[in-house]
Order: sequence, then structure tokens, then C-alpha cells
Amino acid sequence: MRRLPSRRFASALAGLLAIAGVGLFAGRADAATAVLSKDGTLYEVFEASYGQIITGASATDAVLPVLGLRTTPSGGTPAVEVVGGTVNDLVKLGESLEFDETTQSVFVVYTRLQGFFLDVHVAMRRSGAWSEVRLDPNPGLYVSMNPQLLVTRQTYTDADATGQPLTASRTILSIVWWEESDTSQARYAPIFIEDGSLSLDDVTAWNLNDLNGAAGPTDDSGLPVSSYAHPAVQRDAGTNGGVLVSFANLATRTQQVVHIAFPDNLLNLVPPDGLTPTQRASYARGHTPITRAFSETRLPIEMDLAFLTPVGTVISPAGIPTFYWSSDAGLSYLQGGSSTILALPFRPDFPVDRAIAVVRAMSEKE
Repeated sequence: MRRLPSRRFASALAGLLAIAGVGLFAGRADAATAVLSKDGTLYEVFEASYGQIITGASATDAVLPVLGLRTTPSGGTPAVEVVGGTVNDLVKLGESLEFDETTQSVFVVYTRLQGFFLDVHVAMRRSGAWSEVRLDPNPGLYVSMNPQLLVTRQTYTDADATGQPLTASRTILSIVWWEESDTSQARYAPIFIEDGSLSLDDVTAWNLNDLNGAAGPTDDSGLPVSSYAHPAVQRDAGTNGGVLVSFANLATRTQQVVHIAFPDNLLNLVPPDGLTPTQRASYARGHTPITRAFSETRLPIEMDLAFLTPVGTVISPAGIPTFYWSSDAGLSYLQGGSSTILALPFRPDFPVDRAIAVVRAMSEKE
């Protein structure tokens, strides 16, 4: 059964608009996510008001909800700045951070509420300058949420100026998120950094149901939003820059894990007929994902959580996802295929970070 889009949006939009109305995000100034570079620099992204970051801001500007980037060199003094593209009165949430060592670039992905739509945006800080792009949604009404991103490196074969083979490396920024639309599903977008150059103007987003060969009408009736709206991305150990992606497929009503990789010999690529010039160029550069099914389990329908509860996922070597989140009981977790939610109680000597590490270690043994 296919549900009407208006019914799909009702609960999500009601929650978001209520949150925006009370200004939940404006007062938050703790680091929401962090990444450590090889030289010991700590990067943190967090939600704040403009006035918390910019001293002397006007009364009007001071209350604007923005994202901040805190950069702390090893043993040095932290520096705080506003993430480019976030100085406006629109609510931002669900931020995530990554760092590319090759280009020394910081990437921030987040969602932005504008009217009745929630968009995924990617901001990049490189050589002290910010640039930003909005990831295109599927046509029609939509709400995008829970973006995640991950940086990997790939070695590939290309041709030099004389046509001779050469070996090169590139960085791949993989982004996943959930999109509530006429066909609700998880989506995936890769961004490539090749020869030190990167453009945010040519980013293609893919439907994960399509990539895994299991598309069709989707049905979320009777399901908690939290049981399907949290896709995750993880490095695929032993591959050449590949990733594992865990996502709910509402066409089959199952939780699926796939391998995603990209061609590593560009000399053998022949674009098929019927592509636009832009699509042909993207295909020739090896930007079309190669997807291989890994595992399939039941949806984690026992996860009936508040709308903005953060959910983490770790994927085992056998392809089994384990979902975890903070609750009154401590760190709650649910293994893929199971219907039993377990919990690790927090203590002063057993905080959330240690509990997450234990759950990850348990999962990695599967």
C-alpha cells in the first residue's frame, strides 16, 4: 500500500515546526561531533547562536541560529568561527563533520529547515574559505534528515597527457541521509577530490533502493520513524576506498547493508549510450557507484524513539548492524535481526563514550 505524501510528512513536520517555534537549537553550544587530524588538530562542529561566536554582533544578528567550527591545534588555543552558509534565521540540525588530510579540507553536513522543507547542505572549508552546496532532493514534497558523512581514499589507474597509464589517488566523501517524499528512502551522494581539486557544483545523489536493485512503492504504515530513518555509513575494511551503508528499504520492509565502491581502472570505462554530456563525463571519471548486496535483516521496529534522538550504527564484519542510543537506562542497543533492546547503565567510571566503545567491540566480533 502506498501512502499519500501529506500523511508521510505530518508527524515529522509537526515535530520540527514545534522545535523551531521554541528555539531549541539556538541555545546549544556544546560540540556535537568531532574529528582529529593526523597532526593532532581537533575539529568540532556545534549548534550555537551567532552572538555566542561573534563578539559585538548586533541584537538582531546575535540570536540567529548558526553552526560553529572550533579548531584546536595540539597543545594550542582553540579558535571558533561560523560555518559558511549558516548565517540566517533558518533552523539547522543533524550536523556531522569530516576532515580530508590530502587537501586539509573540513566538511560539514547538516539539514536546514525552510518552510515545510528540510534540506541537506554540505559546507567545505578549504584554505580559509567556505563554500556550500545543497544536495538535490527527489521531485515533489520532501523532508531530508539524519545526514552522515565519511572520507575514504582510493587508488586508481588513469591516463596521463600522452595516453600512458598512471596510478593516482583520490578522496571520496560519502554522504547518506533519509528522505521522506512520495517514495521514502535512504539516499547516497559521493563527492570526489581528484588531483587536489574539488567542485561542489557537480554532485549526483542516488536512491539506495535503486542502487541495491530493490526499488518500488514504499510503505511506512505502522512503523516508528526512528525504526527506518537512520542510515549509516562505515569504512569497508580491506577494500580500495569502499564503504558499507546500512539503510531501511521500505519497498521490501527490511534493513539492508550494501558494499559501495567505484571503478579503479578508468582506462576500461566506456560510457553507455543515452547519457547527457555531464553524465558521460561523470561515468568516464568512475563516479558511478558499484553496489553489491551484503546482508538483509528485519527492520528494528522496537526502536520507537523521540524524533530527534541521535542513533548510532556499527556494522559487523558479517554485515549485521547494531543500533545504539542514549536513554534513561544508559546506552541502549539493538542488534540487527533481534527484537530485544539491551542496555548498559552509565556510571561515573563508565560514561557514554566507554559504553559505545564496548558495544562497537562486541559488534566487531561477529
